[in-house]
Amino acid sequence: MKPLLPLLVLLGSGELSAAPLAQDQVIKVCAQSAEWPPFMYTDKASNNKLSGYTIDFLQHSLIERGLRYTIDLVPWKRCMELTQRGIYDMMTDASNSEERAQNYLVSKPYYQQQLVYFYDKERPRPAIHAAADLNKVRLCGMAGYNYSGFGLKPEEVETGSQNLAQTFQKLKHDRCDAVPERLEVTLGYRAQGVVDFEKLMIGVGYLPDLPRSSFHLMVSRNVAYGPALLEVLDEGIDKLNGNGVAQELAVKYGVPGAELPRPKSKR
Repeated sequence: MKPLLPLLVLLGSGELSAAPLAQDQVIKVCAQSAEWPPFMYTDKASNNKLSGYTIDFLQHSLIERGLRYTIDLVPWKRCMELTQRGIYDMMTDASNSEERAQNYLVSKPYYQQQLVYFYDKERPRPAIHAAADLNKVRLCGMAGYNYSGFGLKPEEVETGSQNLAQTFQKLKHDRCDAVPERLEVTLGYRAQGVVDFEKLMIGVGYLPDLPRSSFHLMVSRNVAYGPALLEVLDEGIDKLNGNGVAQELAVKYGVPGAELPRPKSKR
């Protein structure tokens, strides 16, 4: 097994010094309590055991390196705050932004999702033909979520909801005109029976001018072994993309069109 060595980094005064990551280190992980299927969800068929693409990814990236981990499901905004403070070592399933890049150590992307919007089919469809049209209508979203990938500023989205079901209810009660969201996770919620947008008479609109949104693992800057943990995670991402396991996991969990990086061909 490859030894886990400390990273040599230059730190300014008052910051934590880099520390090695012990072989038997228990990594404290948080994820959002609203879950994130098919990437992170409780499997009712397996006594509510946590399952999904991200869980298997952590298994390959951490457990196979001799590292154990615990994972707590926490409201997303709280998860981000506690990870930033160093109460948790890392959080999962996060899209990046300038603010997050300053607050956390950000891994390489490990999956992608398509950015779309949802609208109430029982009302006139909003005039949204491209991403630039989103800020011309009333938008609902979720607390702590990052909408920069849609080209939106935080103040342009009402984010009082704690989960997608609440957000869709606001849409149905005419408190907003559209919900910017990620397609794959919304399909995951439907497959898990959490919320079915089609039964609610909610339609999906596509934004072909937007690239897919990349998702990352984010490590606290307030744990001394954070840089070493980030190195382990990035190595795991490279390995699983290179040996085809990432693609196998995408098929296993029915990730539709995630366009995960393909393994490099051997020459």
